[in-house]
Amino acid sequence: METAAFHCLLLRALDVDTGFETEDLLEAFIAAFALILLGLTLSAYKKTGLKRPLLVSAAFALFAVEVGILQLDDIVFAVGYQTDEIVIAAMEFAILLLFFLAVVVRE
Repeated sequence: METAAFHCLLLRALDVDTGFETEDLLEAFIAAFALILLGLTLSAYKKTGLKRPLLVSAAFALFAVEVGILQLDDIVFAVGYQTDEIVIAAMEFAILLLFFLAVVVRE
């Protein structure tokens, strides 16, 4: 009897569709990594005073905010179906623009 209960518990723990979401965990790691990169690029800006690290810092900050919005989309964007998609697309465009500017801006 105990073995069957253990197997049932084990199968429930391994079922990633209930409770624990692998995607949520990965997005949390992505957000944490974006925040670490944000800190590193802000530190580089503080040391050098160059504009490029500041632009890249803004892109990393937007990326971390984007992941946060994706996590909170059910709560924040309950007003419309496509609101979150529009905001995310605009943020992705801004991130790409900031990275492009960081590459082409002359000091």
